[in-house]
Amino acid sequence: MLLFVVGCQNSTLKYDVNEQQKIYINETTKNYGGLIELYKQRLQRADTEDTRHKLARAYYQSNDFQAVKRVLEPIIKKTKNDGILILYGHVESRLGHNDTALEYLNKAIEINSKNGEAYNVKGIVLLKKRQYDAARYAFNEARENFYDENKVTNNLAMLSILNKDYSEAYKQLNILYTKGYRDPTILHNLLFTLVKLDKMQLAKSFCLAHKLSNEPDILVQELKRIEPIDAIKFNEVKPSQSDIQKQFTTEKAAGQLAFNNTEEVAEVVIKSKNQTKLTNSTKSGSNVKLSYMTKLDSTDSSTNVASTSTSQKQTDKTTTTQSTILAVRSGEHGKFSRITFETEAKLSNKSYKIEKISPTEFKLSFYDVTLPSEGIDKIIKRISGSERDFANVQGTLTAEKTLILEIKTKQNSIVKDFYAGPNSKGKAHCFAFDFYLENK
Repeated sequence: MLLFVVGCQNSTLKYDVNEQQKIYINETTKNYGGLIELYKQRLQRADTEDTRHKLARAYYQSNDFQAVKRVLEPIIKKTKNDGILILYGHVESRLGHNDTALEYLNKAIEINSKNGEAYNVKGIVLLKKRQYDAARYAFNEARENFYDENKVTNNLAMLSILNKDYSEAYKQLNILYTKGYRDPTILHNLLFTLVKLDKMQLAKSFCLAHKLSNEPDILVQELKRIEPIDAIKFNEVKPSQSDIQKQFTTEKAAGQLAFNNTEEVAEVVIKSKNQTKLTNSTKSGSNVKLSYMTKLDSTDSSTNVASTSTSQKQTDKTTTTQSTILAVRSGEHGKFSRITFETEAKLSNKSYKIEKISPTEFKLSFYDVTLPSEGIDKIIKRISGSERDFANVQGTLTAEKTLILEIKTKQNSIVKDFYAGPNSKGKAHCFAFDFYLENK
């Protein structure tokens, strides 16, 4: 009898481990359909609030908002889980039921007055209702409760645009831009603020640099005529499942780098009414910097803008040379995890850039690169193999051949980079990036 009981326990444990592995794989690959099936099976075995919450989140990520409501309705009236109430508020807002959304968001705040996400979503709903002062208060409350600073900054910028305070909107959006965000939302909104600030030549140069339109003159003139309330659209439509899987190695952007796709932000896209004039490039990663745009009081003459844009391009060409990445390796050492790039030519300090987005988020950019034949997925897989210190790895290759890797560590970390010399065969150059715990 004792052996039989032990055998059952081992079988149950193995079953749970297998399920957790499947959940992890589906979460990593953003296979929300697979997650839904797993949580539905779990719900059939045991109907718990936690499982309903997870199933509802999976439905939300796949844009099936009615399914979210169906899953949460049996528990929504009695739940004391502020996360469930916020999710329900998200859904009601997405369905256009803003008053109902506010009701549930306020309930979440009553339960947990320190929940920054609840204030952030409340601010977005209030924006939709054009209650701008109340929205500002909600966003500031989100910031006071340590909600994601980048999301709050973006939302306050949208509020400034709606109030026609374009200088303030520009300053707020430029904070995100200088951190490296190139989400189409950020780029279009920056373009809109430049137009409204009457920086026409600069707006056209920016438009061309980031491939926002093939006809910048037409787009700029259309943006000049329209009012913010007519130009703003809440970007609530997420990519299809097939698109998500194709873009699996990416996420902010912005802005999505900053914006988790399970959370609603005031993603406002400024677009021309003539949609054919826009090229919605989701991989805008141009090396053109915004540093020459920070002094808005400077003369905005056609000659100055043209020369600045040209000199910037020339500088980029002279300071970076094409790098062929032959291999990428990753491994764990005693006090650090190392990522090693083997390249055909030795990398210079102008060939790459390291940015610390937060204590646990890092962005590595490699300019003008050629990837191995296996492509970016192989690089992501190699780095993700080091699970001790790395929580998540995402990446993309922009149209300008910039490899961008977004690495999230499990604990607060620092990065040390250095040239590690030639490889064992002497036919490639090795460059190492060591991730140490911050307190080591």
